[in-house]
Amino acid sequence: MTPSSLPQAFRLALLLIVLCLAHPALADAPWTPFTAQDASFRVDMPGSPTLETRERWFPASRFVSTVYKVRRGADVFGVNHTDLPGAVLFVTSNRYILKNARDGFLESSLATEISFEKSEVDGHPARQLIYDIPADAENPAQRGTAKLLFVGKRLFIFYAEMDARADPEQSAQEVQRFFRSIKFGPES
Repeated sequence: MTPSSLPQAFRLALLLIVLCLAHPALADAPWTPFTAQDASFRVDMPGSPTLETRERWFPASRFVSTVYKVRRGADVFGVNHTDLPGAVLFVTSNRYILKNARDGFLESSLATEISFEKSEVDGHPARQLIYDIPADAENPAQRGTAKLLFVGKRLFIFYAEMDARADPEQSAQEVQRFFRSIKFGPES
């Protein structure tokens, strides 16, 4: 390569890098399908999720929540599901449970609700929660989207929390991709 061709080769390499970063298929490459251990749902996530269980005792029953979560920088993609006893569902409306789940979800993340509207996930009625999470010592401010719904006796919360400083169009595309990929298993 001659000295005069180096700037041209550099420009070509830079152009290829920019095109690779801008190409949607290449930007999506790290997303992979994830299926829950019990095959109750499948969702695309940008990496392998960690698994956590949370247990809460109430006078009537014990509730165990399973949380699958992927962190990618300041962004978080997650699924929280809890099986509710039939007795609770018999004496309490789904609307009341979803409202309380929303309130607890917002309180646990110190978030502020922007909206809470009707939605749908894989053909199931849901509620979509849009919320803002303030910055803290470890994370920048985030804009979150969660979908809360029942499938049988299971309460699901699918959520995506994106860095508020990121490109809003790209963030919206990733959030949409996450929610569009959700599929429930035949046992759900």
